Amino acid sequence: MTRATAAPDARTGGGKGTGMSDRAVANLFLLPTILLLVAMNLFPLFWSLYLSFTEYRADGNAAPTWIGNANYGEMLSRPLVWQSFTTTAGFVLLAVLLQLFVGFGLALLLNRQFRLKGIVTTLFLLPMMLSSVVVGLFWKFLLDTNFGLFNYLLGQVGLMDPKNPINWIDQKHALWAVVLADTWMWAPFIMLIALAGLQSVPPTLYEAASVDRASEWFRFRYITLPVIAPLLMVALLFRTLDSFKMFDLAWIMTESGSTVETVSIQVYREALRNWNTGKACALAYIVLLVIIGLTNLYLLLMAKVRGESHPDATPLFAGFADSGFGRLTQRAVPWVLGGFLAAGAFAAGGVSLLLAVGLIGLFCASLFYVPARVRNVLAYVGLTLALVAYLFPLAWIVLTSLKPFNLVNVLPPPVVFTPTLENYAELVNPSTSSAKDFPGQLLGSLVVGVVSTTLALVLGTMAAYAFSRFKIKAKNDALFFILSTRMLPPVVVVVPIYLMFRSLGLLNTHAGLILLYTTVNVAFATWLMKGFTDDVPPEYEEAALLDRYTRLQAFRKTTLPLIVPGMAATAVFCFLTAWNEYAFAYFLSGAKALTAPPSITASIGAGAIEWNRIAARAVVFLIPAAVFTFLMRKHLLRGMTFGAIKGR
Repeated sequence: MTRATAAPDARTGGGKGTGMSDRAVANLFLLPTILLLVAMNLFPLFWSLYLSFTEYRADGNAAPTWIGNANYGEMLSRPLVWQSFTTTAGFVLLAVLLQLFVGFGLALLLNRQFRLKGIVTTLFLLPMMLSSVVVGLFWKFLLDTNFGLFNYLLGQVGLMDPKNPINWIDQKHALWAVVLADTWMWAPFIMLIALAGLQSVPPTLYEAASVDRASEWFRFRYITLPVIAPLLMVALLFRTLDSFKMFDLAWIMTESGSTVETVSIQVYREALRNWNTGKACALAYIVLLVIIGLTNLYLLLMAKVRGESHPDATPLFAGFADSGFGRLTQRAVPWVLGGFLAAGAFAAGGVSLLLAVGLIGLFCASLFYVPARVRNVLAYVGLTLALVAYLFPLAWIVLTSLKPFNLVNVLPPPVVFTPTLENYAELVNPSTSSAKDFPGQLLGSLVVGVVSTTLALVLGTMAAYAFSRFKIKAKNDALFFILSTRMLPPVVVVVPIYLMFRSLGLLNTHAGLILLYTTVNVAFATWLMKGFTDDVPPEYEEAALLDRYTRLQAFRKTTLPLIVPGMAATAVFCFLTAWNEYAFAYFLSGAKALTAPPSITASIGAGAIEWNRIAARAVVFLIPAAVFTFLMRKHLLRGMTFGAIKGR
């Protein structure tokens, strides 16, 4: 499988101990990861591919009946499917563009020296580390028609008639509500990448422009933008991939996707509500084709950012970006997306919103022509307002968790009140069935997160070392396969995983979730650890091999100690992914959830929602995210981009 890169005597493992050959070490380190991903991804995908050509219901005992491509024909001719793709495309377009403008704007505001800059930056990053369950629930609370704080504030400033409040989950406003919540959560990701790009611009370029008396706009247009544009493209592609897969926010905020039915929700309904398994598999494969195209685009852009002539993993359309049509497309895309954004603003708020967006744009453009002192003052004012806007939903969650129930759904909402800890005390001495289960579900999240993280970290580190140090046949194809498994939407594999787990007795078990989360995280760990391993000069190991250490001894004594910080960062990322994961835990759990995220939403009944109790659980649940954000802030950028971009 491999061809050694070290000296001939090192391959034989001679020296201080009888060792394994490089070929054996590479197979030992790589095969467990490949076999796990094949078993948990490739086999289910081929199984679901077969089912997509059959008439089959997973809730029955009848065997699949071959019907050819009838399922694909029906799915592609069904209006609801096209509507779900249209909704998904609209969400992706609006959310990603809004996140670009907000995130890039925050990066420009932060790209200056001031006291507490590190703390302020970390505070902006907190929403990005929260579970989508917490974000979805409390934006639903903030946007509640009758008692939501958002409608109350709009009424107070005269932007809404209090007697006719906005219903944020109706057909007209629901998409924008989900876009708003997703932007609040993920705009800091764009900010993080853009800030790294801004700080990487060589100061000498600005000094040369100053000598030539270039204007601030000239510096921005011809120095700043060209340098950070590749990084922004990678950020946009990451957010496009994640937005296209979005399930949980729309499901939680809009009454199980009743008004914002994305393609992920459509697949879920078809698979696990209607039990049309064959049709659901066909729709999932249509989604998969789109994801493969986006993944290839990601690989091209990642190679461009790294300055590589050949990407780590070979895309399917490697020559497209350099073709004439590819370059023309890259020039046209910003104008097309801007037109779509303007059309979306007009559709949502008419001429008034379009004019407001235009005025904001003109104001931002005018900042390039005001004196530097005035610009700095405006930047600090804008930074303060933005920080308040970002921290306010988090503060409101904490305040709500300290209120008794009779003060929750009250207008005007009380800000000054006597706090109570009864909502937290109930988690220790529960009086309701849902609260009684929560400590066990929190412990389940901890066990599943720790075990799956440990397994993914060990397997990912071993595979990353093999990819980094050995010449492996079909290396690029193997890396592309590993990356593709991480890019898959949960709904694409949920049907075959559900059927496989049901056959193996792993459905609604902690062992099943551990196996699944290990599979999800091992691809991420492999890519991230490969970047950390590549940073360690191979000459260290070569010196150890010349000193007649075996390959395993050289790895343990030279490379492993140097990548421990990277392993720590990777471990925290993997743990937080498993800790916050909602979709698989919701899909594969029974009546009683095994982990905390589905249990938080399960506590919402048909009557009055006890937001104070939900807030207490959310605060307890988000503490690890806050601690993680503070401790790992230096590794956040690299981790969130799979190692494509190093933190600066």
